[in-house]
Amino acid sequence: MSWARLLTSPPPTTSWLLDSSVVAALRREPKGGVLWAAEPMPPGVFEVGPVGLQSVDRRKLAAVLASIHGRLDGARRAAAVVPTGWTRSYVLSFPELPRRQRELEQVVQWRLKKLLPVPPTDLRMSLLNLASADGTRPMLAIVGLERALAEVEAAFREVSVEIGLITGQIFALAATPAPGARLLVQQDAGFLSLLLTEDDGPRLIRTKHLASSGRLADAVRRELNLTFSYCRETLGIGGEIGLEVFAESVGLEREIEDWRTGQAGVPRVPARPLPSFTVGGAQERLGPSRIQSLWAVIAEGRE
Repeated sequence: MSWARLLTSPPPTTSWLLDSSVVAALRREPKGGVLWAAEPMPPGVFEVGPVGLQSVDRRKLAAVLASIHGRLDGARRAAAVVPTGWTRSYVLSFPELPRRQRELEQVVQWRLKKLLPVPPTDLRMSLLNLASADGTRPMLAIVGLERALAEVEAAFREVSVEIGLITGQIFALAATPAPGARLLVQQDAGFLSLLLTEDDGPRLIRTKHLASSGRLADAVRRELNLTFSYCRETLGIGGEIGLEVFAESVGLEREIEDWRTGQAGVPRVPARPLPSFTVGGAQERLGPSRIQSLWAVIAEGRE
């Protein structure tokens, strides 16, 4: 399974990142240089609900997009990276699957009826067949509210940019391959996301809303303990599971590292090298998680 199938091939030359606090764009130039720009996101542009992004103030969003697009002069076709919590993702297993796309979508919609508080017909779905390990037919389903995602795309069209892909940060980060089993942990915008891959194929995806009250580190430790128990006992992964962490909070990263050192068979995945453009100040402005996810969707040779 190639994570590039979740992205685009060939990769676009411009990527955008949107969240509640910042909008940023990155443009890869033909001769190898990289340009970037970022601005604060105005308050009240996005509303997030039980199934992810719920509503968009298109006028405010289009205004800040126009400001950055005018300075960066990015490509007319681009990709957008959004918080993982703006969509919902599931690894679903079926005894068999129909071949026709429409029938396949209906089977998945029937399963989603039990998981989400909105009609499946209100959702936009991205489906990806996964390799089977036990004779079943696993599938990765990524869903979001159609009307909200359409508003994001419409705001980009107002500045003459066509968005060919909207993807969550954790899936952009997962585009960088890792051998064996890896648990990718990402925290941003009030959400904790955990993606388990084995030989680059997804086995488990969890996204949890983090309550504003209570100690953040305690909630994250509970989720890590539950996830690793499931990986060992239910998925039967007995070998090492590498841990890779991208968190907005430096303190939380330290807490997770402290948790990791107390676990058996959980090595730390080596830190990724930062793209060369970060010398221009993007590291301080955007942070590693945003930088790496922006870069992943436009990097050449990622397959």
